[in-house]
Amino acid sequence: MSTGNGLAIAGAALIGLALMSPTLKRGGEAAPVDDAPLPSANAVGGGKRVSNTDPVTAPAPRELQRGPDGHFYAEAQVNGATIRFLVDTGASMVVLTPEDAQRAGIRLPSERSMAMGVGGPVEIIPVTLDRIAIGGIEARGVEAAVAETLPVSLLGQSYLQRVGSVEIRGDRMVLR
Repeated sequence: MSTGNGLAIAGAALIGLALMSPTLKRGGEAAPVDDAPLPSANAVGGGKRVSNTDPVTAPAPRELQRGPDGHFYAEAQVNGATIRFLVDTGASMVVLTPEDAQRAGIRLPSERSMAMGVGGPVEIIPVTLDRIAIGGIEARGVEAAVAETLPVSLLGQSYLQRVGSVEIRGDRMVLR
């Protein structure tokens, strides 16, 4: 298989998981996921509280450059471990690969849930991240999931909605 075909297949799998349903199935019943809208790109982030369980003041903005593949990537600290994420504004929540979850010291519960991706239902393991931070922009108690079929961890709305603003202009994304 050529590198281009491998990337296309990985991209298709990623798109399937990136557009997760706003409801998760837990124990056979639908459980709503917080689908609050992304804050306005014009919002001022200075002094905004970014964590609902342990408020902190947002530091200076964090700028991300678009990668050669057209996506934005961020290095984040998850429970003290450095994890590389694809920033996915269309994903309902942060989703980790099993390897990244292990590196962050996350114990996986036996509970499984289903999420709806473009390619159909996807089994996930719901978890809560103690802390996730990009630069000094941090949030605590972040709802997340672990998905076995994911080629890269996704930084979704369960973190991004806590950021004061997310702005994309050309080849840069700014988190405030």
